[in-house]
Amino acid sequence: MTRPLPDLNRVKRLLIIRLSSIGDVTHALPVSAALGEAFPHLEITWIVEEMSAQIVLGNPCLHDVIVVPRSRWKQGRWRSPQVWREYLAFLRMLRRRRFEVTVDLQGYAKSAFMALATGAKHRFGWWRLRDGANLASRSLPRRPESVHRTDWFLDVARAFGAISEPVKFPLHVPEEARDRVRGLLEAEGIACGSPFAVLNPAVGDQTRRWGAERYAEVALELAKRFGMPSVLIGSGKDAAICDEVRTLAEQSESWPAKVVAPLSLAGQTDLKELAAVLAGCAVHICGDTGSVHIAAALGRPVVALYGPTDPLMAGPWGQSENVLSHRELCADGCTVRECVYTRPVGDAPAERAARCLAAITPGEVLRKVEEILYER
Repeated sequence: MTRPLPDLNRVKRLLIIRLSSIGDVTHALPVSAALGEAFPHLEITWIVEEMSAQIVLGNPCLHDVIVVPRSRWKQGRWRSPQVWREYLAFLRMLRRRRFEVTVDLQGYAKSAFMALATGAKHRFGWWRLRDGANLASRSLPRRPESVHRTDWFLDVARAFGAISEPVKFPLHVPEEARDRVRGLLEAEGIACGSPFAVLNPAVGDQTRRWGAERYAEVALELAKRFGMPSVLIGSGKDAAICDEVRTLAEQSESWPAKVVAPLSLAGQTDLKELAAVLAGCAVHICGDTGSVHIAAALGRPVVALYGPTDPLMAGPWGQSENVLSHRELCADGCTVRECVYTRPVGDAPAERAARCLAAITPGEVLRKVEEILYER
């Protein structure tokens, strides 16, 4: 017989554990909104790794945010006595917070250790607990109708009796971030309030990159057809591909003189400022990466270019109609991180992008942009 869940009306302190990645942390945001609205007395704390921390910082549904300095610990290496001292002190701090309920939305060993360290009497997690996390926390089932990751996470809140409709993403964008972004754009000739597109040509895995040449073609056509400038985004390590897109586009003989050349902000914004850029755009065009989920959470229209990843499960929330995908071209051996058609055969060179992603044409992208702009 399944044990009943605790009544959250009688609970004071609850901990959400979702450490990374940017996309999944964004997908999990509605859990805090659903629980916070259903149980306004509840002090909800979120524990997150620093790479994704700005997604949850400022969330009005949270009482506190605990940031894990994972990159510093990793750089210090786990053999370092100092790192171990810091980690053990961190676990002791979790116990002192006296959480009564933990909700593990990560579902791996590292999150399981944190849930156990709290000493919480009640420990739960989403349906996909792996790597021993199911030994530390009780997995709550997902509903048959839940297909998207956001719904998978929300099924945990629903199990406690929280109402999840409408789905809300409490992603806070501070005014100072908006002001800085406004200054960056105006300095390059993009006036406040004028429409612009945001392009993100960078994705972690090479097989999920659509290619600088195609993004440059899209930027050129956006300028010619709609008079719309493009803003390129990414981290510092993505500056090279953003510069390549910008150079290819602006060197075209047909670039319209009245439209400012593509602007690269790669490496110039933190996550809050990136969110501010996306919050002001007319459309965001990118692949299977975190920025597409931030834009969707902010209610901005996207054109999402998906390769082997299932967009119904991990696409931009609420915008499945704006996903371009040719997964029908995938083979049985394809995975999210590897396309079998990119493997070299004999003397033939390996392809760079997954075949299903490469099948998406700039024309398809521009037709989708046109639909979005004309519908607004």
